[in-house]
Amino acid sequence: MAKPIISIIGLGTTGASLGLGLQQQEGNFEIVGHDKDPDATSEARRLKAVQRTEWNLHRACEGAELLVLAVPLNELEELLLLIKDDLNNDSLVLIMAKVMQPALTLAEKMLPNNVHVVVGHVILTGIGGSLTTRADLFDEAPFCIAAGVNTDPDAIQLASDFVERMNAKPLFVDAQEHDGIIAGMEQLPQFMGVALMEMLSTSSGWSESRRLAGRQFAQSTELSGSADRLYTDFQSNRQNLLLRIDQIQQALSEWRTLLSTDVAPESYEGEDHPLLAALKKVEKSRDAWEIQALLKSWDEPPQIETGGGSSGLMQQLFFGNLFRSRITQRTEEKEGKK
Repeated sequence: MAKPIISIIGLGTTGASLGLGLQQQEGNFEIVGHDKDPDATSEARRLKAVQRTEWNLHRACEGAELLVLAVPLNELEELLLLIKDDLNNDSLVLIMAKVMQPALTLAEKMLPNNVHVVVGHVILTGIGGSLTTRADLFDEAPFCIAAGVNTDPDAIQLASDFVERMNAKPLFVDAQEHDGIIAGMEQLPQFMGVALMEMLSTSSGWSESRRLAGRQFAQSTELSGSADRLYTDFQSNRQNLLLRIDQIQQALSEWRTLLSTDVAPESYEGEDHPLLAALKKVEKSRDAWEIQALLKSWDEPPQIETGGGSSGLMQQLFFGNLFRSRITQRTEEKEGKK
């Protein structure tokens, strides 16, 4: 009897890492991969991210019970049009998309009713390391799942099992609510990076000032995608992004007021300058989030004292009781399952 087929279309960092993650445990299935970029296909084959590659898209989809589409949103419509007749009855199509509702709507419109659609978005913080293709890329990462209207509960369970197999954490979400959050968490920083790059690169002093652009500038203007890809992502989530832009404009106005506040030191009466007080508050929130991202734990946020920087806390976290207690907890949990 032939093994069930899992096909991965798109063998970039996400697609290839999915293939590697699936193989961390032995399974009775065959992983087939396809990418229109021959270099991506060769690299996935070298890493053994898939067990078989097919240069022909239709052959890659043939017989697949689970089809993973790890392609940019601006390529999704064309891809769905090409493969819609290649899908088996009751097969599950898992679409990896940062913006979920447009992908879900497009798939439900273009795919036959006997196909089950789930959209997934894995949250990769990149805290403590670069995002490279590897089997443990999704370990303990929140993996958002949104199901289509016609998706059978068994298919949703299959998607959840798929996520858990890679040691990620399934997080069932409403697609529209997810997109509203992502507009602030991912798209707004990208949009601001675009605006910053355009503002500075078109200024009269760019020929000189660009020499002083270092790591901070590079991080702030990292686009993480081509112009075509960003255009589609921004347009598909336009209303949510417009709301976030309005919010940041108001926030920038408030921060400008803090920066322009001229308060004599003797009038502080033992309190910080309003700008310094606001910066300390942000520092505390940012440090708390970073620790949770490092630990991949989203329970009660850790208590952080401001004023002394975070280096002491980080040292305690990684070399002190807080880190050891978490290792102990995980060890006890694993032993308890045995």
